[in-house]
Amino acid sequence: MNHTNVKYINTLEERHKNLEFILVILSSILLGIWAVKGTIALRNTLLITGTFLSIYFIIIELKVGQLRKQLTFWKLLPIFLIGLSFIWVLIHYFLFSIAPVNQFDELISTWLRALMASIVGLGTGLALRNHPNRLNILWLGIFVAFMVLFYQYIPRALSQNKLLVPDYDHYLFHLKINTVLMGMILIAGIDGALLDHLRTIQYRISNLRLLYLMYWLVGTSLALWAFVYIVDARNGIGLSTILYSFWFLCALVFFIQSQIHYPNLKSVFALLIAGIGLGLILYFAFLQTTVNKGWNNLLVDAKLAVQIDRYPHWQNLAQMGYPKHEDGEMVTPNTYERVAWATVGSRAIMTHPQGVGILAYPLAKHPQAPTKMAVNGEIPNIATHSGWVDLGLAFGIPMLSLIFSTLLLIFTQAVRNPYPARMTVLGFVVLITFLYAFGEVAIQHGIEILFYLLALMPALLFIKPK
Repeated sequence: MNHTNVKYINTLEERHKNLEFILVILSSILLGIWAVKGTIALRNTLLITGTFLSIYFIIIELKVGQLRKQLTFWKLLPIFLIGLSFIWVLIHYFLFSIAPVNQFDELISTWLRALMASIVGLGTGLALRNHPNRLNILWLGIFVAFMVLFYQYIPRALSQNKLLVPDYDHYLFHLKINTVLMGMILIAGIDGALLDHLRTIQYRISNLRLLYLMYWLVGTSLALWAFVYIVDARNGIGLSTILYSFWFLCALVFFIQSQIHYPNLKSVFALLIAGIGLGLILYFAFLQTTVNKGWNNLLVDAKLAVQIDRYPHWQNLAQMGYPKHEDGEMVTPNTYERVAWATVGSRAIMTHPQGVGILAYPLAKHPQAPTKMAVNGEIPNIATHSGWVDLGLAFGIPMLSLIFSTLLLIFTQAVRNPYPARMTVLGFVVLITFLYAFGEVAIQHGIEILFYLLALMPALLFIKPK
């Protein structure tokens, strides 16, 4: 190799190292402002810049990095399925569109940004796969956003002399679901990074970075406090409980396996961290029961709400009101509406499996939309309050099949092999599955974030297991 070639390779390697860090910082800022009000121009700028940088980084990675050695069929398959999702969106527009003008508007806005987000996620995941210790930097943008949220909350709480101070118009995030969306990503990110850090240092307490521990504790506490006292979001506490129950189960399994193969007490530390996190979340769940009585009748309300034929109140709540239990007590309105509309939407997916092609209130565009809920001859804009149901109504069973297949493949790979970011990937698979089931996040930035994470996770696995 001559001197010119050596110099060229050295230049590419230097650019490669710089781009790794730049992509992580760019993604951190993007995540921090993604759901913040009035940031659409900055989001678009970051997405466009990140897309070009990610493409350039991938090209350099193929030339001087170790990526080519990891391009196996099973690792590439999730990326291929994500690509098919965008192809299906285009096919749907040309073959199955029932509102082509509205669908085209979403194509050149939401779906174009989602495509760029997936490219940025792919590039960022590849940049992080060799540096799992940098995962904490990725979530720093959301952490700062929650610090700003508390800067807005604390003066209002002090002036009103109470802890529960919901005010969606005043706070950084519009509506409670955006606080839940970003708060859960923060919890999954920093908690997964801590558990991966413990695996990296072989559970040696002497090697544990105290800053990681404090970051985990403060970040988790901020998100949980926001769920209870800033936006009063039961789904935030419920999702946190599901996620940490999963992590606790993983830590327990890993601990038992380590005792079988190499008896020691080091791995009990990960089990302790997962147990402390689960205990913290259960404590906040208890606190929320004191400010939100919806937990008391959650199961019985849901059981009644799924009976959409027996209790058709969902069709016109203004006229029919809310149904009552056999003891005469009225259902919790929020629980009833969420479960009833999700049930209605799920049934509608099966009657029109290709979807209507519109993300904004797809049930209103559905050919078999319930006629009894029409007001003045028009179907009102009703959300099913479930991301998966709304996405299924919009792009049918093919879209849901592609996304769930992607999640299953990623989960299987992470379970079978000890990748450096294993716990982070597993946590996000679980989070995405339940977050988009119980939250109305199949919206503009919710779709963008979904495809960012779907591309980020398999990219973190393009490395030899350790």
